[in-house]
Amino acid sequence: MSKLLKWLSMSLVVLFMLAPLSYGETVKIIAEDDWYPYSAKIENSAKGIGVDVVRAVFKAEGIDVEFETMNYDRGMAMVKDGQAIGCFDAPRTKEIEANYLWHDEAMFPAASMIYAPADYSGSVKSVADLPGKILGLTQGYGYGDAIDSNDKITKEYSKSDDVIIKKLIAKRVDFIVLFEKVADYLLSKEGLQGQIKPVGPVESAQIYVAFSKSNPDGQKYRDIFSKGFSKIKADGTYQKIMDQWDAQLKAASEPAVAK
Repeated sequence: MSKLLKWLSMSLVVLFMLAPLSYGETVKIIAEDDWYPYSAKIENSAKGIGVDVVRAVFKAEGIDVEFETMNYDRGMAMVKDGQAIGCFDAPRTKEIEANYLWHDEAMFPAASMIYAPADYSGSVKSVADLPGKILGLTQGYGYGDAIDSNDKITKEYSKSDDVIIKKLIAKRVDFIVLFEKVADYLLSKEGLQGQIKPVGPVESAQIYVAFSKSNPDGQKYRDIFSKGFSKIKADGTYQKIMDQWDAQLKAASEPAVAK
């Protein structure tokens, strides 16, 4: 065998060996850019509880994920129009149920509370107490059917949770709704602890990746996600992610002990 043939043969062997590494499947999923600790753009990459869960789910099925971070409203619109395969963190509510494909089991529940200014002396037993009051909400977020489908509440929407917090402190709205983990993070980050307080519960939102009905790969990756999620629940990976985040968030919320 000539040197050229030997070289070609060796090259083909090497290429076949490397092929699985070079041509692994990758899916692009949109991650919300401003909802930490669930999902946010931090140091130019997606980070959060949802990010870790989505990555682990697809990894269980042998698929890598490329996250594209953007505004939640924009991401959901792209998925609805078929320009993207999936977006998270999406609450599965009646308002948007028919627009997307949903995997079998929610990634996690996100608990939320009604917040009032710190000097408010009353309490709110439920959303039923809110008619006649101005409720500050963040544009594009889903808060559950009790709020989203309630036309008796006066709702004032703003572009971010930071804005509605500032509106509440300035008493431009009577109440706001914040997801608890998000509230804890933002109030600590902005040094606003003690200026607002939770006064009543809201139903927890079940959080999903919303998959596209219009994109040709939407159904495929919805099914893959359902299978992968079952796997990471069964093998303990899911609980490990949740425990790590609980520990991380608890440590971040505790004041530093002076030495």
